[in-house]
Amino acid sequence: MSPDAIRPVRYVPPPGVTGEIELTSLARMRVRGGPREFIAPQRLDFDLLIRVESGGTVHTVDFTGYPLEPGDLIWVRAGQVQQWGAIDDIEGPVFLFTPSAIDTGTWELIRSAGAVTPNHWAAATVAGTPVAAALDAAQATAATPAPSTADVRDAALARALAAALLLLVMAEPEAGSHRPPMHQVFVWFRDELEANFRTRHKVADYAARLGYSTRTLNRLARENTGLSAKQLIDERVVLEAKRLLAHGPDSVARIADQLGFDDPSNFSKYFQHRTGTTPAAFRGRFRPRTESPERHPKLGGSLTLPAPKRQRPLPRSLGMGRGGRDAASYIGDILAERE
Repeated sequence: MSPDAIRPVRYVPPPGVTGEIELTSLARMRVRGGPREFIAPQRLDFDLLIRVESGGTVHTVDFTGYPLEPGDLIWVRAGQVQQWGAIDDIEGPVFLFTPSAIDTGTWELIRSAGAVTPNHWAAATVAGTPVAAALDAAQATAATPAPSTADVRDAALARALAAALLLLVMAEPEAGSHRPPMHQVFVWFRDELEANFRTRHKVADYAARLGYSTRTLNRLARENTGLSAKQLIDERVVLEAKRLLAHGPDSVARIADQLGFDDPSNFSKYFQHRTGTTPAAFRGRFRPRTESPERHPKLGGSLTLPAPKRQRPLPRSLGMGRGGRDAASYIGDILAERE
């Protein structure tokens, strides 16, 4: 079982969406996905930006719960694991977009802006900044009909959303948390770490790949994060271990293998030394909620339900992706057949 044992969600835009950026709403997502879709944890392969207009709930991203209130923004990035709260209790527009929808230069600026880009911005944080105006512009662009110039509209939308993301990163999530731009070599190290943490656990491996000394990587890591390069490697490995233990069905031995450990006992010692608990004990905290989740087949999980009167294959996406059918259309067909 791969790391995608944590239920993956692919991006499959519905009919009418011509690019890789979709503006939808929480209300439409509830209809398209159905109530079961928002129960189990999900690992997205696209970015999700929610602008809360009313209501409140708690949205969890990688074990951190973010209370959402009107005016708040939450940005879940591709590869992160999210857990929806009471999705029926909040309303607002949502941008869904693939990482490739935003140009490389923008991503480089975002990555260099700080060691960690936050997931949540409270309303008070963005008040008085251009973020709201930028998001308004992106929403207006997405809603502009362009039957004969869709490519021009999509390009304008990509640029408007990129501007909004850059302004969002500029908005300080906490007062006084001013961060200098990251050193380019540290950005390269972080990118290498994200790509190779499952198989490379030593600072020397990254130093050799980048052509710098371990001393340089450690110095830059401490300057940018306050942690050593080894601590950052361990932090990333442990985060993925926690994701798989809490949300996936694989055994501890299988997870150890996925994360590059040649022996499960070595993995258990590594995990316990850095978290203060064993893998089994950590998993036990989450079993009551996730031991037998109902997985929505549209998102690559498995769900056994009584067969309808006329059996029809379920779509494998949230109506959010290329080559996939919009779930709203599917649901409409089923309802029509039952009338």
